[in-house]
Amino acid sequence: MTDLPAATIAAAAFYDRHYAGAEPIFLQPGMKLTLGSGERPRHCRFCGKDEPAVTFKDEAHALPAAFGNTGLFSNYECDACNHLFGEGIENHLGNWTKPMRTLSRIRGRSGVPTIKKPGPEKGWRVEYSGTGFRLKEYEDEPFFELDDETKQVRFQLHRDTYIPVAALKGLVKIGLTLIPEAETQHFRETYEWIRDPDHARNFAAQFPVFRTFIPGPMRNDLIVLMLMRRRTGIDAVPYAFFTFAYGNEVLQVFLPSISQDKCIDGKTLSLPAFPTPGTPDPARYGLPRVTVENLTGREPVKGEKVPAVFGFDSMAESEPADAKGEA
Repeated sequence: MTDLPAATIAAAAFYDRHYAGAEPIFLQPGMKLTLGSGERPRHCRFCGKDEPAVTFKDEAHALPAAFGNTGLFSNYECDACNHLFGEGIENHLGNWTKPMRTLSRIRGRSGVPTIKKPGPEKGWRVEYSGTGFRLKEYEDEPFFELDDETKQVRFQLHRDTYIPVAALKGLVKIGLTLIPEAETQHFRETYEWIRDPDHARNFAAQFPVFRTFIPGPMRNDLIVLMLMRRRTGIDAVPYAFFTFAYGNEVLQVFLPSISQDKCIDGKTLSLPAFPTPGTPDPARYGLPRVTVENLTGREPVKGEKVPAVFGFDSMAESEPADAKGEA
């Protein structure tokens, strides 16, 4: 068994000292779990309305189906809020995460998403065929480099247009679905913020999102969600956060509470990322890599480049002749 790096051990000790975790949710194919009792009349924790002022006819996903979620639903979300989120912040979140969902082979409603050159004209594309990835480019517009010696493909993908803070709201909405009903009182202003279509509104001064990339072959049909809340007597860290693991990616998202986070107002925070499982083979694939994502931008981001390195075991030239390869 490989020894854990010192930084991972230190991070585990930090979070054990400062936070208590709820029971993790492991979502696998064939499972179905609904959050909330479903007792009548139902109450929507997002808009604060009860039946019959609002309806609960649709199945509300606790996290978007784009992430491969076919089994985790919520009784906490009315139809009006479900439609509001689906047409708004969840769409921005989907655009921001699309490149990683493609490379991690995450099957949404329509399968693994295809990434292609923006615009109506034909151009490069990356798509998953079920047996491997198909990379297509044209001679006058190369978009990937092939290294036969290292068996790697390097390319630049792009994100569809998104508003960063809207994608952030989409992440926070997942966490606000996970918290127990008794905790919702601490997040009233946060619920209002994620429902507000005015994305220019200020809310939290510090809003880091830790993104951990785990290289190597990982399961694409397992989702892990875990909620963490600050221990009693601790006042030097944010009140709550959740981690969300799918494919090769783990996202750690803090859930701001106006009332519970007063103790850290004006303080500069220095937090390690929550420790994650190691790679399948560190010697071959390397160690997990952590970045801190800034999703506080309020203007649409168009054509953002996403560099990627993709390993392969074999390549085969495909037809037509202008298709450069299939991994």
